Amino acid sequence: MPASLTACGTDGEPGRAKAAAQKDRGTITIGYVAWDEDIAVTELWKQLLESKGYQVDAVQKDAVPDLFRGVAEDRFDVFMDAWLPSVHTEQWAQYGGSMVDLGPWYEPGDLGLAVPDYVDEVESLVDLPEHADLFDGTIVGIEPTAGETRTIDKSVIPEYGLTGRYRQKAKDTGTMLQALDTAYAAKRPVLVSMWRPHWAFSKYDIRYLDDPADAFGDPDKLHTVVSRKFHGRRDNEALEWMRNFRVTPDQLQGLEAAIQDAGGADHKTGAVETWIGDNEPLVKQWLPI
Repeated sequence: MPASLTACGTDGEPGRAKAAAQKDRGTITIGYVAWDEDIAVTELWKQLLESKGYQVDAVQKDAVPDLFRGVAEDRFDVFMDAWLPSVHTEQWAQYGGSMVDLGPWYEPGDLGLAVPDYVDEVESLVDLPEHADLFDGTIVGIEPTAGETRTIDKSVIPEYGLTGRYRQKAKDTGTMLQALDTAYAAKRPVLVSMWRPHWAFSKYDIRYLDDPADAFGDPDKLHTVVSRKFHGRRDNEALEWMRNFRVTPDQLQGLEAAIQDAGGADHKTGAVETWIGDNEPLVKQWLPI
């Protein structure tokens, strides 16, 4: 039995068994996008809340605007990966007045264009125009609706004179990571849209290109936002527990790495159970276990 199942009980009874014996506290719906930090913290809180008697529905969406809209319209109770104040500024401007911000749980969250360390022809975004052929004029991006995708198209490309020399091919995060992995294995140049926190910085020797014009802007903080309906629930202990949530870069990297070491998102359940058990003092800072 994974250690965390025992740890989640307060009297030695396995956490999930204890949860089943508790009065049903109702259902919490957490919306998430398939970004590694969001997959990790959503599964983390799904397990923690279920150990306390809540039913948790974790619903994946492909586009961040759908998550903000869903919280604003009370279709989702929680979204835990709002990058503020910059990356998701448009979504916050449109929907922020219809939800409640519980505050940041992680910082700093930063963005950049990254290359493998063996690509020594470029050190800065300033170097990219003269080396377009090296990367076949391609920036391998993530989801078209992602804030980083917008920033690259509207800020980075024009600021550094990349218009007409580079195009951003934005499909999804999985495609970007596959392109990185394939190029890295063959020691070929590749230019990818990247962000931190992300386990790729641990798995690969990659680095951001310098951004002297600050086109990507200042680092963000990662916030939990909730619907007004959820915020207004009576006796809502879950709300206070999530307000207590804080992790450091090393702690979040460890959680993401545990999932990757277990085989990726399809194997996240066991990896997160084990991580909870291994980090009981930290978890106790958020909620009683």
